[in-house]
Amino acid sequence: MARKAKPKKASPDKIITVTLKLAAARPWPEITMADIAEAVKLKPEELKQHFTSKLAILDGFNRQIDDQVAAAFGEASENETVRDQLFDILMSRFDTLQPHKESIKAILRETVPFDPKASLCGLSAVMRSMGSALNLLGIKSKTPLGCIKTKALAAVYLRSFKIWLEDDSADMAKTMAILDDGLAKIENLAQIFPRSKKYNQPKAA
Repeated sequence: MARKAKPKKASPDKIITVTLKLAAARPWPEITMADIAEAVKLKPEELKQHFTSKLAILDGFNRQIDDQVAAAFGEASENETVRDQLFDILMSRFDTLQPHKESIKAILRETVPFDPKASLCGLSAVMRSMGSALNLLGIKSKTPLGCIKTKALAAVYLRSFKIWLEDDSADMAKTMAILDDGLAKIENLAQIFPRSKKYNQPKAA
């Protein structure tokens, strides 16, 4: 008699997906880890092997987006400006976030004004993501000058993110416009602080 196959355990990606669906349907503060465990058919202790809290799940979501954006971007190009490539990277990020917009808006409504811990965690995640965006172009983000560039890019991103949340156009024209404007304003930073030597090697004759 053939044995029945054991059901597959929920993966971190599945947990993130289910959590975002719950966030779109119910107030974020009312959703518990037990609710999430039940929705993904895990015991609470099994869920905690992947994520210890709801904030940890949101951080996992942000890292997931970072990975998808990096995979979509590929390699930096010497034939395009830093500004143009950062525009492509951040718009790719908005494209990747787009299917989850309603969930994100629902979570933000319940966290940013009322939950300082969640707000700080979110800001930390944004800083990490902007550092990753710079790293994709060979720009060091961990040095003192790199930290300045990361903060500048984070300011541009957050300004654009606020517009993106309310941008219902199919082509995200408003988001693109505000992002392009912000990048233009900080473009001199990229010129003053050159990219790493990897991208400044003279081409062979």
